[in-house]
Amino acid sequence: MKAFLFVFLGGGLGSSLRFYFSIIENSNSLKWIPTISVNILGCLLLGGFLAAFHKEHLTHHWYVLLGVGFCGGLTTFSTFSAELFFLIKNGSYSSAILYLVLSLVLGILAAGWSYWSIEKLLT
Repeated sequence: MKAFLFVFLGGGLGSSLRFYFSIIENSNSLKWIPTISVNILGCLLLGGFLAAFHKEHLTHHWYVLLGVGFCGGLTTFSTFSAELFFLIKNGSYSSAILYLVLSLVLGILAAGWSYWSIEKLLT
């Protein structure tokens, strides 16, 4: 039951930060910048939390609060998917491809870099 409370608290904090990012309006046509920003930040944080958890510097409860709850609330894969769909639907194929590739590549790189950096730091 304690784990559910930690997910709830972490998720609320992550969702609040995601909302803050979403109200940062861009005056240009790249309205997906806040979404990609939180997705990359979430990947970066989650990689570090996983490394700390695997090296036993982060307890299960802290990982549930930060990794599952906070990162789960922060990242916006559903929003990413909807924004990508509408870019394709509206014929913005170049933006859709750029958004897709940047999200995936930068997300994977951020998670990997964070994981390996924290793992080395904790060794």
